[in-house]
Amino acid sequence: MKKHKLKKIIKYCIKLFKSSNIYYGHNTYNATSETIHLIYSILNINIKKKINEIKNIKINKKKKNKIIYLAKKRIKNKIPIAYLTNNTWFCNKKFFINKNVIIPRSPISKIIKKKFFFIKNKPKYILDLCTGSGCIAILCSYIYTKSKIDATDISLKALKIAKKNILFHKKKKQIKIIHSDLFKNIKKKYDLIISNPPYVNKKDIKYLPKEYLYEPKIALITKNNGTYIIQKIIKQYNKYLNKNGYIICEVGHQKKKIIKLNKNIKFQWIKFKNKNNNIFYIKK
Repeated sequence: MKKHKLKKIIKYCIKLFKSSNIYYGHNTYNATSETIHLIYSILNINIKKKINEIKNIKINKKKKNKIIYLAKKRIKNKIPIAYLTNNTWFCNKKFFINKNVIIPRSPISKIIKKKFFFIKNKPKYILDLCTGSGCIAILCSYIYTKSKIDATDISLKALKIAKKNILFHKKKKQIKIIHSDLFKNIKKKYDLIISNPPYVNKKDIKYLPKEYLYEPKIALITKNNGTYIIQKIIKQYNKYLNKNGYIICEVGHQKKKIIKLNKNIKFQWIKFKNKNNNIFYIKK
């Protein structure tokens, strides 16, 4: 059977994506990044490997055709790569993904990479509120190997994916899944609460690129112009934090509204180089 050089397929896909009008943003940033996520997923290549390290690999016709087929489907239907391949990478860790969870891309990843630089004491108990695919809970478990972590979500479909990822990363003993509408079924206190909740205004969904429409609305949209769930978290979190505990929460483009609604709270906004300062933390 004839083998095909990966180098040619990589070039073809990059050219194909560059000439298209697809939107980048679901953990990919340009045509090259899009190609890497597609090819590395299909061939099960470690994301840490650079293109130059794998370009001379030869693959069979079946795999070549699959890559090209999915690349064209990506362009035609505007389906994000993660949903076409059912996996993605977040902080260089691989996660199973389907349309029941949003694709991990939160800037919380930058805090994780810096190992929660502003937290001095290692948290014994951690809560990942609105866990989705379970990625944040799992990444926390790699940093805080002795912490007990609860991963909660209102969506049972999302929790099935989280469970699959927890088992894949062999974190079953460390991470517990809880079906809960925010704090409703939470019975204890934590040293660290992390949340990337829904914060998109329903009216704004029509202005988003088509790629976002494939994601579950329950994970994106909320009431009160996008502030409803964040406000519920702010009003309740204090009851579930231990002394000197922290809450970290992403608010997206709702930052100004959140500040206006909570003038009595001194939010600490985490600064990033790209000025995307939409994550706050509060110490109890």
